[in-house]
Amino acid sequence: MRKSLLFILLCLFVGSAMAQNSKQSLKHSDYDHWKNLKNQKISNNGEWVSYEVNPQKGDGYLYLYEVNTGKLDSISRGYKAVFTPNSDVLCFQIKAQFDTIRKAKMDKVEKEKQPKDSLVVWNLNKNSIQRFAEFKSVKTPEEKGEWLAFLLEMPKAKKDSLANDSIKDKGKEEKKKGSKGKYDVKKGELVILNFLSGKEHRYKDVADYNLSENGNAVSFVQVVGDSIQNSKVNWFLAKNEEVKTVFEKEGLAKNTALANNGDQLAFLFSADTVENKTFDLYYQDLKMDQLNRLVDTNTVEIQDKWTASENGEIYFSKNGNKLYFGVAPKPINEPKDTLLDEEKYKVDVWNWKDPLLQPQQKLQAEKEKKRTWLAVYNIADNKLVQLADKEMPKVKLFDHGNKQFALGSSNLPYQQLTSWDDWYSDYYLLDTKSGKRELVLEKMNSRVNLSPAQNYMYWYESRDSVWYSYQIDTKKTIALTAKIKTNFYNETHDTPSDPSPYGIVGWTKDDKYVIVQDRYDFWKLDPKGVKGAENITNGFGRRNHIRFDYEKLDEDELFVDLNVTVLLSAFHEFSKKSGYFQLKKDDDPKQLVFEDVSYRKTLKAKKANRLLWTKSTFKEYPNLWTSKLDLSELKQISDANPQQKNYLWGDVELVKWTSGDGEELQGMLFKPENFDPNKKYPMLVYFYERVSDRLHKHYVPQPNWSIINPTYCVSNDYLIFMPDITYPKVGHPGESAYSSIVTGTLAMMDRFDFIDKENVALQGQSWGGYQIAHLVTKTNLYKCAMAGAPVSNMTSAYGGIRWKSGRSRMFQYEHTQSRIGGTLWEKPLHYLENSPIFSVPKIKTPLLIMHNDHDGAVPWYQGIEFFVAMRRLQKPCWMLSYNNEAHNLKKRPNRMDLSIRMMQFFDYYLKGKTAPAWMVDGIPAVKKGKTDAYELTK
Repeated sequence: MRKSLLFILLCLFVGSAMAQNSKQSLKHSDYDHWKNLKNQKISNNGEWVSYEVNPQKGDGYLYLYEVNTGKLDSISRGYKAVFTPNSDVLCFQIKAQFDTIRKAKMDKVEKEKQPKDSLVVWNLNKNSIQRFAEFKSVKTPEEKGEWLAFLLEMPKAKKDSLANDSIKDKGKEEKKKGSKGKYDVKKGELVILNFLSGKEHRYKDVADYNLSENGNAVSFVQVVGDSIQNSKVNWFLAKNEEVKTVFEKEGLAKNTALANNGDQLAFLFSADTVENKTFDLYYQDLKMDQLNRLVDTNTVEIQDKWTASENGEIYFSKNGNKLYFGVAPKPINEPKDTLLDEEKYKVDVWNWKDPLLQPQQKLQAEKEKKRTWLAVYNIADNKLVQLADKEMPKVKLFDHGNKQFALGSSNLPYQQLTSWDDWYSDYYLLDTKSGKRELVLEKMNSRVNLSPAQNYMYWYESRDSVWYSYQIDTKKTIALTAKIKTNFYNETHDTPSDPSPYGIVGWTKDDKYVIVQDRYDFWKLDPKGVKGAENITNGFGRRNHIRFDYEKLDEDELFVDLNVTVLLSAFHEFSKKSGYFQLKKDDDPKQLVFEDVSYRKTLKAKKANRLLWTKSTFKEYPNLWTSKLDLSELKQISDANPQQKNYLWGDVELVKWTSGDGEELQGMLFKPENFDPNKKYPMLVYFYERVSDRLHKHYVPQPNWSIINPTYCVSNDYLIFMPDITYPKVGHPGESAYSSIVTGTLAMMDRFDFIDKENVALQGQSWGGYQIAHLVTKTNLYKCAMAGAPVSNMTSAYGGIRWKSGRSRMFQYEHTQSRIGGTLWEKPLHYLENSPIFSVPKIKTPLLIMHNDHDGAVPWYQGIEFFVAMRRLQKPCWMLSYNNEAHNLKKRPNRMDLSIRMMQFFDYYLKGKTAPAWMVDGIPAVKKGKTDAYELTK
């Protein structure tokens, strides 16, 4: 018996070893078919779940899961699924095949003529499917109803067998020329479909359409004619399935809007024949059966020579009492240009008084041309009010536009400060009925909002780290958290600026209490300041180092109801466990689940106690799970990447050490799956500020934007160390990075004999790239390094531009990530100390740089400065500059190329592999695009 048992155990061990040996290391060619899960939805009744699983290249699948039975259906190339409000129908689109689209692009087929998506309407009760080809767009009801509306390509006109070529050519010419003021209107065939019965209505030449939220009505505009356009505005009423034409006239109608119940209609119309048209706003109530022109250029309630704008959104408040729209100055038609392009001067004039720098102005120019200012029509009062204007351009509405008060704001007086200081705004209490505004707060750099019942304005004051309430009727201001002995600001904040608050959980019914977060717990506060504060999580979070967050399970929720089940997500700061707790009255929160995993993306069925969420670890892909609200009846729904079992993966553990500043820090150490503690492994050190909270992050094998892929690296026998970095000393970011990273690396080397101390390298991007550039001037500990988009010269970068936003870079050195804490002329030595360019002669570490020529965050010349300095001093250095690419790579071929070259670089220096041709001989410009030079040299 004993021999049999030993034999069985031996067989199990051998079988396990064989299975382990049969696994393969990840290759770059494996990326294409690795899948990502996204767009998960749960039906309102909680009985159905849909989600997409797509490979990184190729055709994916849409899945439909029936919760009660566990039945799983799949639809090839399905995506963008939506359940109807009553959970009886699933609408989704089907893409054309990947290879078909690729071939069309290879054949240079125009985009308009390439294969189109299809729309599918799947009746879940009857298990019947309707499919519509040549699909353009769809609108589904949000609340109830049996109707949806969608647009198809216009049916192709039948060819006239009598037509000759000259007639055809003449028609094309006329259509191309058009008329002076003619819009290029894109039209289609509108289908209004009862998705339960299958009955449909079709209308051609539709340029604009809308569906009411309750699905009871459809508005649509038909535009006919070529040289002369005629617009017809129609109103489809589902109750009797009739179409009512409410307006028909020569000109252009557009931007139709319907009230939630479908009983009110609004749209824009212009009879102009000039290019820049002036639009009027029309409104009709179904009960009144009378069309009214609300706004034109003569409307006295709107600024002189202003009118309704085609660029502004038109929408009704959810209760149907207000109609919101955008207004703007009447368009001006510029005189005809009589100069040739070579006869024009082209200059940007930079004026020191400009509120925004010229690069910012240029980036925002098109947006500014289309800017609109919010106005409202109060329907019951028959009153128009312009809410925003050029002195107060921003207006925030509440409760879907239902509420009387809005929050107005303006940052115009402080725009110039954004180049070197914080963002500031003035805040106004704005009455949407009368238009009356009250300036309440000036030059605030904090969050400001209105309570749901609109009894209070509230905000966090960063200058004293206190939450405040302003009672609207009494105009009384209360410091809500001033006397509470805890911090409501970010306790780990380490930049030379005011820390942000942890946030507001919400308000209880009728604005009786406001619930505020500290680092760990929730506090219930009386906004009138009469009753004392109550810690409703009972201090459990701080005692146990657990950070709680409120799971808002209903997106339309106005108030937090403490008398029903309140779900909290939880995260342990040190162990990195996460899970869910339930808030308990007068007691500690009740643990539902709390594990060494990452729980995320929580969704709840609108009309059922059914949850949907993901659970992941470094090993486990974030697949979908479902459960009851109390986390009972757990079910795993998806298995996105079953092929993972065939590959060598890895594991990760938390590590600790003491930094050079005496602070205990955490980090992560990743090890290969087939880890042997008696072997020596090369190690890559990656960092970007604090990273250890990502202990249970799952890294899908994929070509990365700018950094290493941990999964690929450990699958190919690398160790990875990711240390947390803190910055206790303002003005010395480079020294702080050294204190955290180098001490962490040395601690790992001292602690673990399996680290090959002679073969350790650095990798990081952006701020991480800067820190690498700094470190290689201070230590020779690392065999090689790869730095993405590094700032090398803070003195030149300080006065540079962040080209994506057009902003000056000054603010980030004085107040944010770069952490100098002063201007270049106030702290010149700090800028010099933290600029690697001045210490290039000290570098002995081979360096690979990536810096792209359209980098909108770190100017490209920063990488160039560093490269040319190292080149002049004959220090091994390479720079990859991807053309027309941003700070992080977006194009997949470029991401794949970077992944290959970066790992070839590390393999050469850390594993002793042969150098690829591009490292030895480069790629001359004349061979660009003709060779990748990946091949290894002899």
